[in-house]
Amino acid sequence: MKRASVALAVLVGVVSLLSPSTAAASEAWILNIGVRGVPNQESGMVRINLELSAAPAGSQLVVGSTTLNLGDTATVAGDSVTYEALTGNNVRITYVPKSNFGADFCAGAGATEKNVNMRFAGAQDIVAYRMSTYVVAAPNAECSQATKHTGDTPASLIPNDDGVAPALDAIYKGRNTFDVALVLDKSGSMNDLPPGAQAGPKKIDILKTAVQNFVGQWELLDAPPGGGPEWSGDRMGLVFFDSAAQPQTLVGADPPANFFLQRGGANAWDAIITKANSLVPGSSTSIGGGINEGMSQWKADPKNDLNVILITDGMQNTAPLIAPTGTGFLGLAPVAGLPQELRKRFVPIQTIAFGTPAQVDDTLMRNISLETSGISYQAINANTIFDLFGKTLVAILKGNTASMATGVIDTLTGAGPSAAVPFNVDRSPQRVLVSVQWPPPARQMLDLDVYPPGFNVPAIPTSAKKTPQASIQAFDMARGFSTGAWSVRVKRDLKSAEAVPYTLNVMFLEKHLDYQFSLDNLHAVTGDNLGIRVLVDWDGKPLTGLPAGAIRLRVLQQPDGMGNVLHASHAKVPGGNTVTPAGDIQTPYDYKIAALGQSLIDSTTPKEVAVIPLAEEGKGIYSASFSGTSIPGTYVFEAILDWDIPLTGHVSRQERLEEDVKPRADAHATAITLTGDASGVWTLSVTPRDRFGNYFGPGYAPLVQAVVRSGGRLRSTIPADQNQLGTYTFTIAGSPGVTPVVDVTVDGVLLSGR
Repeated sequence: MKRASVALAVLVGVVSLLSPSTAAASEAWILNIGVRGVPNQESGMVRINLELSAAPAGSQLVVGSTTLNLGDTATVAGDSVTYEALTGNNVRITYVPKSNFGADFCAGAGATEKNVNMRFAGAQDIVAYRMSTYVVAAPNAECSQATKHTGDTPASLIPNDDGVAPALDAIYKGRNTFDVALVLDKSGSMNDLPPGAQAGPKKIDILKTAVQNFVGQWELLDAPPGGGPEWSGDRMGLVFFDSAAQPQTLVGADPPANFFLQRGGANAWDAIITKANSLVPGSSTSIGGGINEGMSQWKADPKNDLNVILITDGMQNTAPLIAPTGTGFLGLAPVAGLPQELRKRFVPIQTIAFGTPAQVDDTLMRNISLETSGISYQAINANTIFDLFGKTLVAILKGNTASMATGVIDTLTGAGPSAAVPFNVDRSPQRVLVSVQWPPPARQMLDLDVYPPGFNVPAIPTSAKKTPQASIQAFDMARGFSTGAWSVRVKRDLKSAEAVPYTLNVMFLEKHLDYQFSLDNLHAVTGDNLGIRVLVDWDGKPLTGLPAGAIRLRVLQQPDGMGNVLHASHAKVPGGNTVTPAGDIQTPYDYKIAALGQSLIDSTTPKEVAVIPLAEEGKGIYSASFSGTSIPGTYVFEAILDWDIPLTGHVSRQERLEEDVKPRADAHATAITLTGDASGVWTLSVTPRDRFGNYFGPGYAPLVQAVVRSGGRLRSTIPADQNQLGTYTFTIAGSPGVTPVVDVTVDGVLLSGR
């Protein structure tokens, strides 16, 4: 008991003999749930984890006048409340304000602020608590649950003496902790060089380095900043996959599966690095198997909210396959009680495609992330995958703690150091993290000199970590570092004249600022307007009235569509699948991609085409749209947040979002021919194009469908694309002189009925 003196204890003992009283350690508070002003993303769930002084047996939660025992769920004033025991001395309160919504959690236009009286009753004391607020993750895909963390207008606990129990007196430890499953591709193609490379590290070695640096960045960025918040309960697990998925057992991981390893002390996650370094390329690619295994491991031990990070360099070619379901949304064979549709599993999947968009099923990867409220990125080489792993870390923590201040990809030549890279630190960051990474196998090549305001010599970091291919430094603002103009130089750690490509990132552990970008389109096609919006808040309240141009977007677009490039190339391809020396399956399509090499990369790497400002809609929401989507492929939005107002000081942040725009077949632009011979065998040829004249190209065979209504039958429902040009042919067995009547559809669009 925190508040009892000896004299008071004696008095309470006497009084308790005369009249009933509440439990000695009972504490009370008000749960406040504010209105966010976003109807399809109002606060739909609040989870509060209480850390008690002893096991929770016998404790109760009183909500208004309703008492819940451990394991109970009750309806209070139209809302749902659950009180349950967790492991150790922990309990969880889950509050779902159902009365604020209509048919689903996207129908929150009538939401009102809630102030809910709560009281913990028990012999235990509340030592500390965590809490997170959740909104609908992907409003365009699924509205039946609120599962995405938000830092904007979060719920809060207000200590309150309710006349029965004293006000809550406990340490606030910040957000609820996370589980992250890293699902890593070890197929045979990972033993290849990155696209366009003639020498250097293979993709498997680059991936190992990226994982160890990701772990190092997270260890330092989210180390306890002091004053309460700490996230030692964050857990990470590893799944490797090629033709099958293999969950990895980690030393010190939570029993019984020994899959998820807690952050714990400063170096506990080094076991993740050690295990990732054991990656050895195998055979084919089972992306679905990797995802299912990561989620199955979590279902067996669902301690925290799960995020999946999927990294692959190829197309799925081994079951279980991810494919559209009858609803049009992606599905995967159900596992561990999880449903078929990925969106209904309510687990964000962050994807990084390592290779050209043609080598990796870029559309699949982006749709996986889009439908599950993840982020999708395309990496070409070592520097881009290092940068994108950092952005993925920020995406996982977004709505809670992290942001990206700046990023630079460059090469250090000569003796060094590099030119100074400036960045600004405003009033929000409580920690500044600076990292430099470089490709393997060179070790301990580079280091950092960081100069806060007023420093003529490099500052000594609060904490630091070095991996073989990274140097990471963290600076806690509470240690006397000033806001204002900072700078960093990259220098050599070892004497060498060798040119070293590197990725430099500056991240912030935020205290006041939070912002979340979202894309308006679910499955965009050429000609669509691409909408993007951001919700910005400061100390949990919408940040309104920012200057014009404070938030703007650099829009990057491919010079040409992938289908156009592949259709124009007449490179010879084998007639069927082959097996690479590494044991991976290579289709004729894969063969053609490899033959085109750097020219394909140059034609499909997005380039800047516009800079557009976001305009304020109100309530801290800023939005813009881009209409120039005449080319299919990847569209990149590089967001720049840059303003200087009295409340915040000079804020400067960056964020990157990527969206896939696919062609939509057009009846007038698509070439369809039907020719027959004297024996009654007919050949139907379909060359799909969109209304802008873009070719679909090869790889779309499952989406090109023909139905013979009369005059013959198809010999195969899957068309051939013999030369990988995007001209799909069906053979129809019919009768001489009788023209078959055929319906042709491409990706669900009816093009011809003849």
